[in-house]
Formats: sequence, C-alpha cells, structure tokens
Amino acid sequence: MARRRLRRTLLALAPVAVGATAACSSGSSDEAARTGASSESRLEAGAAGPTARTAAPTSWRGFGVGRWPGPKWRPYAPSSPFNRPIARGTPTHPRSAEMIATVLSRGGPSPMQVGVAQTRDDWGHPTYYAKSTDPVFRLQPTAPWGRNPIAGHRIPIPDAARPAGGGDGHMTVVTPDGWEYDFWQVQDKPAGGGTLRFSWGGRLRIDGDGLRGGGTASRFGNIAGMIRAQELAASRIRHALFVVIRCAGVGDWFGHGVQMRGQSSFVYPAVSGGARCPEGTMAPPLGARLQLTMSRAQIAALPVPAWKKAILRALARYGGYVGDTGGDGINFMFESSTMYTSFGFADPLVSFAQANGVRQSGGRYVFDIAPGVDWARYLRVVPPPRR
Repeated sequence: MARRRLRRTLLALAPVAVGATAACSSGSSDEAARTGASSESRLEAGAAGPTARTAAPTSWRGFGVGRWPGPKWRPYAPSSPFNRPIARGTPTHPRSAEMIATVLSRGGPSPMQVGVAQTRDDWGHPTYYAKSTDPVFRLQPTAPWGRNPIAGHRIPIPDAARPAGGGDGHMTVVTPDGWEYDFWQVQDKPAGGGTLRFSWGGRLRIDGDGLRGGGTASRFGNIAGMIRAQELAASRIRHALFVVIRCAGVGDWFGHGVQMRGQSSFVYPAVSGGARCPEGTMAPPLGARLQLTMSRAQIAALPVPAWKKAILRALARYGGYVGDTGGDGINFMFESSTMYTSFGFADPLVSFAQANGVRQSGGRYVFDIAPGVDWARYLRVVPPPRR
C-alpha cells in the first residue's frame, strides 16, 4: 500500500471517542515514525483531547484505553507456534486433500462481517488491558466441570469492559503483571467490582507460548490468531490465523501424537478437542495447521483488495491453526471491536471498511475472503510444528 494511502487509512481507522475531536493512539513508536510526525500527533491525541501528547506504547505494558496495540505488535513470545513461520520444505500431510475437501465442502472461507460490536452477532474475543486502579473482581466459574484453576482469583478489570454479545460471551483481560485471563460465557459483571461469573476460563502469559488458556475449545489464548484493523491498515499480519471449522475429526488416523479425550481429536499445539464430526468424516483435528501454498508473487498478482492480500500472505507464511468448532465450513476471525465501543470509541474495523470501499449489506460491512482464490488447489494441511 502506498505511504500516502497508508497514512490516510491509519487516520481513518484510529478509534475516536464519541464526541471527541481527535484520534487516539493506534500504534507503536516505530509505526508512528514510519507514518510521519503529524500522523503521530493525531494518533496519540486520544480521548483526552488534541493537546494530550504521550509516547506511543511499544508493548502490552503500555496498552490501555485509547492506547491500543499497533500494527507491528503481536501477542506471545517469538517462539510461540503462532509466531513461527512455516519452514521451507515442510511436507504436506498425506491425507491433506481429504481434509481440505471436507472443510471446503460448503464452499470457501465464510465472509467476515464487521459492525457487530455489542450485538448478539459478535462471536469475537474482546481484549481489555487493565490498570492496577481498575475495580477488582473475584472470579467465579459456574460450569460443573471440576476445579477451575482461576477460581477465586482477584484481578482488576476496567469498569466499562464488556464481553462479546454472541452466545460464547468471550472476554479477555490482560492484568498489569502480564497474565492473560480468558473467559468463556461471561454471565454477570457488576459495576464497580464484585464477582465476575462465567462458565469457564483460564490464564496464560501474554509473553508466553499462547497455549493452555481456557476460553476456546483448543485452549489457545483468546488473542491468538485474531486479525486486527491496525494490521489490515498496515497490510501486514505477522502471525498465524485462528481457524474455526464446523466440526473436527475423531480417531487417531491423523498421527503426529494426536489425542482424544471425550470430544474431537486434537493435536499440538491444541490441548483439548471440540465438537465431533460423525465417525468416518475426514476432518482435521483441533490444532491442525493449514497453509495457503501461494507465493508472494502469486498473491501480489491477484485482482483482490490489499486487505485480502494481507490475510493471504499471513496464511501462506504462518498458516492458520484450527482453534474451535462451530459455524459453517471454514472461518477466520477479526478481534471483537466491543473492546473499543464499550468505552465509547468508534469501531476501527468499520472505519477501515468505510475508508477502503468494503461492501456493505444489511448495515454490516462484509469482508468476503473467498472470491479470487482457488482454495481447493492451494490450501493444504501440514504436520504440527515442533514443540
């Protein structure tokens, strides 16, 4: 994307507090340097007004309301499976063609809609970066599945934080000491602190491997693989994608240390299974890694928008891990913009869609990822990464 267009797009998508006159921080200091001083001053102004001037955050320690992660940031350590590129010469799984035929049996990847923040159609994972001065909540899981490791923990959570409005009710809180708390089906969050009730949850380090959380079927961290508006604006995604398929395979035919405990099969880096496909269905297990086998030159030559090319490049370089089941066919995920709108800021994905001519339908903006790519030809399943 040309430098001038990138600057315009970053300014357009910077979340703005409703009624405010200035954009808030939308990136790290190196991004601000790349896009120019005037862009930096506008992006850093924040909800406090155009005179607010503070250094842009460069890591999760500086994130917060109006100081969102920039386009170059990615969660977890460089060694995380989500941050390691697929090595050259990685073989194709011997049953890849059958698995891909199953996940594509209802067509290519489903369109991703934006403009759903704080509605029942929001199935994403909003993330909140807490301060030590935020209200304190005692964590109380309610599902009868045994002892939950975070039961009874007391953590700060921003008072305005809200879970996603869909049935999964996801919510993530990153505490000041670097723990990512992932919640599934948040049921009750009283104003000013108290007891946070949710069906299940877990925690993991925001600077760790991104595994063994408690908010998704695979137990990937809730932030893992989410596509952010800031990344689309920069036309670069530096991590693997989170993949959702309708149901996952069962049995040990996948190999590579595949396991099965009650639900579907799963393989590293997943540590749990999801909804099972019928016996005999050749579907990938949770944790399976998918890759688009197109070169950068092939992707560059496609007559598709820049945002789609950014997603395709990430899928070619880092791949995508099957992290959950549900929906129809195969899906990728945007982060939930409820993390912005619950504080009165504009939805940055909507701002990006408006600035880039994304198709609108029924009051939503539709990012249609499937057209223009021969998915049956170029999508494959590869063996799991090394531990």
